[in-house]
Amino acid sequence: MDRNRVKRRRRRRWMGYLAFLVLVLTAAGILCLAMFFRTKEITVSGNDRYTPEELISASGIQLEQNIFTVDRGRTAAQIKGAFSYLEEVRIVPVMPTTVEIQVVESVPQLMVVNSAESYSLLSTGGRVIEQCAGLAGEELPLVLGTSLGWCSQGTYPRTLPPEVTNRRHKEHREATDQELEGVRVMQTLEYITASAERAGMELDYIDVSDDLCTSVLWNKHVLIQLGTELELDRKMAFAKAILEEELGADFIGTIDVSVLPKNSRAYTREAKPEEFIHPFYLEHYYKY
Repeated sequence: MDRNRVKRRRRRRWMGYLAFLVLVLTAAGILCLAMFFRTKEITVSGNDRYTPEELISASGIQLEQNIFTVDRGRTAAQIKGAFSYLEEVRIVPVMPTTVEIQVVESVPQLMVVNSAESYSLLSTGGRVIEQCAGLAGEELPLVLGTSLGWCSQGTYPRTLPPEVTNRRHKEHREATDQELEGVRVMQTLEYITASAERAGMELDYIDVSDDLCTSVLWNKHVLIQLGTELELDRKMAFAKAILEEELGADFIGTIDVSVLPKNSRAYTREAKPEEFIHPFYLEHYYKY
């Protein structure tokens, strides 16, 4: 009995020593963090459109702040929210005294024609990076048959806002028709642009006015009728092969591959440009 009591005392004593050691090490760690690793320099990499001073100012990071106490997620979101032409932002502590702001700037990919007076510029990541007045001047594929003019600059129409997706949100509401249409359109654009890239096709415009009969203009004078999103890769590759191997570079008209999943054939029709090209594109952009 006495022997067991002695063992218990020794165990308690060692547990006390261990607890004290942990406490000392924790205090030493906190002291080191407080005394060392203070921010002396903030660097920026990957930027071109925005200056380092602009990005640092938006970050809210302060000199002498401990590099490990910077809230990296919140700070990155804060910077990205302030500048629409940023696709990615990372905050990286670099020992001993540096915080690096790493950014990836957005690359314009598509121009959504909202009206004859305005358009929305979309990035490769699906972000609305700019809302512009007047006709688009950049040589990017147009998106016709929809509008993203309601979107705020810097948002992602493919993603519904938190107040819609989170039922516990204090301002929870149902998605609007515009938001649902934005999700549908962005998904369609993502599929089509990816398929066109894999097929090596540079598109002039994408018409999403009818989700059951999506079409694209290629090479300025060939309208490819894709139908639904089913087997887009196969449809794109098939249309390109027909153009290059059978119809030739002088063909002007339409190629219907919308029935391809059910029927391994395409329907072609020669026509004048005004008979099949979207009126807006024909009036403002068409040159042949």
